Amino acid sequence: MSADTPRSAASGPPHSDGIGRLLRRERLDRGFTLEKLAERTGLSRSYLSNVERDVNSPTINTLRTIVEALGTTLSRLFQAADRERRVLTRPDQRVELTRAGVEGIAYSLLNPGPEGRLEMMILEVAPGASSGDHPHTHTGEEVGLLLSGELDYWVDGVHYPLQPGDCVSFESSTPHRYHNPGDVPAVCVWSETPRNF
Repeated sequence: MSADTPRSAASGPPHSDGIGRLLRRERLDRGFTLEKLAERTGLSRSYLSNVERDVNSPTINTLRTIVEALGTTLSRLFQAADRERRVLTRPDQRVELTRAGVEGIAYSLLNPGPEGRLEMMILEVAPGASSGDHPHTHTGEEVGLLLSGELDYWVDGVHYPLQPGDCVSFESSTPHRYHNPGDVPAVCVWSETPRNF
């Protein structure tokens, strides 16, 4: 990895959730069917289904009606969502990044929040792409696991040709660089500390 400043590649906010998923989870946790919730709220099953799928946005009064029928409150619902966001990142909440001036390399942050010291990402290196001709260094340490494709990695001048399942780990202050010699993208899971992005 490199310590260059990242540039975001068209991605929404890391924690943009609709309320529908939260309501659906509350309903399922209580063992309610949509029909039962419709009976308790006086709202139609199809409307409730659309709310859960974030097709319809309920008014505050309607939302309160649904939440009360589920035996909870709006504040508890949002507190549960906040707790989840501190622990869980869903695929649509990942943050996609590229680096200015570097072509063919994309990062998908798996834990994009500011908490913690460890950063996890999916690194995708296009065929022929590389981190550059010159090795780079920065503080910390990193571990990378190649999932698919192939990747040439150099650590302290030593060449390590990686195949799927191979893992590298090293102090980031050791000069390192990489290149994809194959004709398909190289996809890795990468972790490093401290956070680089």
